[in-house]
Formats: sequence, structure tokens, C-alpha cells
Amino acid sequence: MHPVLVELLARPVGWLTIGGALIMAGIMAGIPIFIRYREKLEKKEAEEQR
Repeated sequence: MHPVLVELLARPVGWLTIGGALIMAGIMAGIPIFIRYREKLEKKEAEEQR
């Protein structure tokens, strides 16, 4: 097996690297989705108060 794959898949540090990358990607995708969701709620509440 390729030495890079051995480092990523066979050693705990590799799993931490993969997990950290997934967490960072999730945060990068989750924050904009959360902001859009909150904006929709706030817009709906503002329209109801009129």
C-alpha cells in the first residue's frame, strides 16, 4: 500500500486528520445554512408583527 495511505488509514493520527477535515467541512457548510435559516425566521417574524 502507498505510504501516504498507510499513514492516513493505519495510524490514529491519520484518523484524527480525516475526522478534523470532516468537522471543518461540516462547519463550513453548516454556518451558511444556519444563517439562512435564521434570516428566514426573522423575516417571517417581522412580517407577522406588521
